[in-house]
Amino acid sequence: MDDHGIESICSRRGPSISETSTIVDLNDTSGVQQPVPPSRDPEAAFGTKQPPVLSPRSSRLDADPPGAERLGLSPEEVIQFREQGYVIKRGLISTDEFQPFLNLWWQQPPVIAAKMASTDPDSWVSPGDRWPKENRWGLAKNWMGRRSWPTPEQERKGASVGERVGRLPHKLTRDMSNDVWRWHGIGHDPAFVAATSAHPCVLNMAEALLGGPVKRPRRNRGIYAIFPRDPTGPASKLGPHMDQSMTELIVITYLQDVEPGSGGYTFYPTSPQLLYPTSEQALNWVATDKSKDVMDHVKTSVQPIEFTGKAGDVLFCHGWMVHSAGIHESDKIRMAVVQDFNKVRRRSHMRWTAAGKHGAERISCDMDGVFTFPLDNDDDPADGDREVTNQWIMDSNEFVQSRHAPLDDMFAEWNLGHRAIEGRVVDEPAWWEKYGLPLLPTGSVPRGGGGTPAVPLAKIAQYQGKGRWKVDSRANDWM
Repeated sequence: MDDHGIESICSRRGPSISETSTIVDLNDTSGVQQPVPPSRDPEAAFGTKQPPVLSPRSSRLDADPPGAERLGLSPEEVIQFREQGYVIKRGLISTDEFQPFLNLWWQQPPVIAAKMASTDPDSWVSPGDRWPKENRWGLAKNWMGRRSWPTPEQERKGASVGERVGRLPHKLTRDMSNDVWRWHGIGHDPAFVAATSAHPCVLNMAEALLGGPVKRPRRNRGIYAIFPRDPTGPASKLGPHMDQSMTELIVITYLQDVEPGSGGYTFYPTSPQLLYPTSEQALNWVATDKSKDVMDHVKTSVQPIEFTGKAGDVLFCHGWMVHSAGIHESDKIRMAVVQDFNKVRRRSHMRWTAAGKHGAERISCDMDGVFTFPLDNDDDPADGDREVTNQWIMDSNEFVQSRHAPLDDMFAEWNLGHRAIEGRVVDEPAWWEKYGLPLLPTGSVPRGGGGTPAVPLAKIAQYQGKGRWKVDSRANDWM
């Protein structure tokens, strides 16, 4: 790429990205106010039992609309995003930005525990066979932060270890057939965020798509690594779903080259356009029976695309894009950064989930911050010591206050090339700062560690009787 390429443009534009102290009217009161949806598990993705039908095709450079190597949106890219829900920018970030974090990746507990070596590709195959079986959230004992609540010695009757666990930086799973390590902890490292989500070029594109003011990312989901599978085991498969989150824009950044068949982030173009009218609300996803029918249609009829490309390539998708970890049949490790973007808006409550006891199901609060516990089981509804967690890996962790119904034009509030980029990026306080929650590594916690431990229900909510707890909202105090 020559001196006028995308990297040099970003370098020149970086200092122009500014913070703005003026907040426009963000009440989003258009349309009819909808009822508060019932509680739901924040870590549950929206999907159906219908298996995917079509095999993915890889994204090709020759299929990119004009403008893929330039900052901003070409007319053709605007059309593609409106019709397909995505755009790919090639070489958006210099690969030099990633090397310190790739070096750090090879020093982390999952790598060491599985005896992986950067110079030995054979050691990358099925590392899950060598990971601990007892704790999918990490390689250490369940971490409850610096507080002593609750200690194993003080374990309350009915509380299991899984209910008491906080959220650890390392999530180790076997998805379908491939082992996956989601290094969530690096997602709140300031230098990592600056090199990925808060990179000037990424912020520029977020404003070009969403419009301002854009909420400056304070964390992302971290590095998602998919490993080569055991060739004697089952074949790699897709698991298409849609995240039930408040994310308006999903951004995927590759830290290393991803070739076809190497587990590239796989998405279903047009799925946001199909799902949007089926939601009860325009900004908070509230599925309906029609949503399930549409999801089945997407899985059976929409051609999925595997995002392939070079390190530094970035995919921008509408937040309701149906997606999946890609089919991985290569001998490489796929490393991608998963990120969430939002406009600055007035918000209602965090997405909290309280543990059940004595076999009772865990309960999530609704959009008004209300927990409603059943009164007909052994789980004491007035128990203020019950463990409460949140989807801490997300930068987008708060419901939008507005509950208006889907608009005739789902992109009516977006920019999509209508307005020049002004650097309208706002340093909104992070949700963990608003609620005084521990997240960033402290003391002996190493870089790339941290996470939000469980907190007592009584710390965040007030009991109102009859199984009802009301969470204290601090979402808009900063305004």
